[in-house]
Amino acid sequence: MLWSVNLFVVCCTATTLAYKSYEGYHVIRTKELQSIDEVKNVLPLTKLNDYNFFINPRLGSVVEILVGPKQTEHLQNTLTTLGLAPRVVVENFERELKKEREQIEVSSLQRNSLPSERYLNFDEIMEYIELVATTHPEIATIIDIGSSWEGRPLRVLKLSNGPGKEAIFLESLIHANEWVGPPTILHAIHELTSNLLENQALLDANDWYFLPVANPDGYVFSWTEDRIWRKTRRPNNDSDCVGTDPNRNFDYKWEDGNSDMCSGSYHGSRLYSEPECEAIAKFILDHKEITFYLAVHSYGQFILLPWEAENHQHEHNALKSVAEDAFQAIAAVNGTQYKVRYAHEAFPYFAHGTSYDWAYAKAGIRLSYTMELPPGDEKYDRQNLIVDSKQLPLINAECWEAYKAFVLHLPKTRRDESEVDDEISTAEIETIG
Repeated sequence: MLWSVNLFVVCCTATTLAYKSYEGYHVIRTKELQSIDEVKNVLPLTKLNDYNFFINPRLGSVVEILVGPKQTEHLQNTLTTLGLAPRVVVENFERELKKEREQIEVSSLQRNSLPSERYLNFDEIMEYIELVATTHPEIATIIDIGSSWEGRPLRVLKLSNGPGKEAIFLESLIHANEWVGPPTILHAIHELTSNLLENQALLDANDWYFLPVANPDGYVFSWTEDRIWRKTRRPNNDSDCVGTDPNRNFDYKWEDGNSDMCSGSYHGSRLYSEPECEAIAKFILDHKEITFYLAVHSYGQFILLPWEAENHQHEHNALKSVAEDAFQAIAAVNGTQYKVRYAHEAFPYFAHGTSYDWAYAKAGIRLSYTMELPPGDEKYDRQNLIVDSKQLPLINAECWEAYKAFVLHLPKTRRDESEVDDEISTAEIETIG
């Protein structure tokens, strides 16, 4: 497989990037929020479309906001009045984007790097998983679970060496600008194929489903037009604002979500308005062997447990103990510290319609998490959405240890219907829209 990977790297070239300019934009960081009141004081700012929150207000974390040159002074004054000690950590965000583009061009020419150690565009990711399926047909199968609004495939790679096993499902890039997620998925695929002898037990015990790009249209747009584009690309009726936040479009408390079409967290015109979300939900409901769901996001170094849409802890102690095992596995690699939180503890506001809330509440998946990847501490040179590709090997290694820790605890079954909140079937999803 190593020869094939090297061939893949040589043959693929970097996409020409032509981004929206962020010349003169600043990234402003607050102090770490220490109280619920401090978090609540920042919340009104998240509703203003002039500000792009890279890190939303959450307990025990800083807030990071991308802001244009005309709004910078006003935002700094507002945050200072709130006692949050704002400081500019990126003087010109366009320079960060330029550095990233230069790294992409250089890394695409490095013959010895693995695909997981650089940023791949959508076509390159699809080519890589096709290469894996071709090289390892005895364990690797590609499943097209649907298409995006613009017709791109939603492609799952299944790794299995036999039937009758529980399975783990990992998805990344449901938010198009969170580029650090797919390398961790591709690294896991590499470990389970190229290093199969070392990881044989992980395939003997479980099946693996990987969806590296859950929002294909948004991801392509983030490469060709606007690096920080987050949403899908489906047009909204009666609005010039395009797209829906796909991680607000799932069937759990969806109706309570954000109805502002211009917001980065717009929940959509209707439940499952986004074909990407509908396809994921159908796939999960059709594959009852999936008993573990992981949504990979960035950034901030959190392992989040349901619920984001309700302010109570479910009586399922395994959720937290398994997450703490993953936390320990990450820390053992290089000392990186994640925070394990029930989502409502970290966020004293509600994110409705998230994929992992839905997987837990409606699909009956016993263990469902979101991982917010780095950066999140001072070991990272660039503390914002743009993660230096030189950091990818470390992040990949940490995530791989976490993924292994997670699957050691894979439940044998889903929760039964008496435990599932408002269980819905695939047929019911098909009637929506």
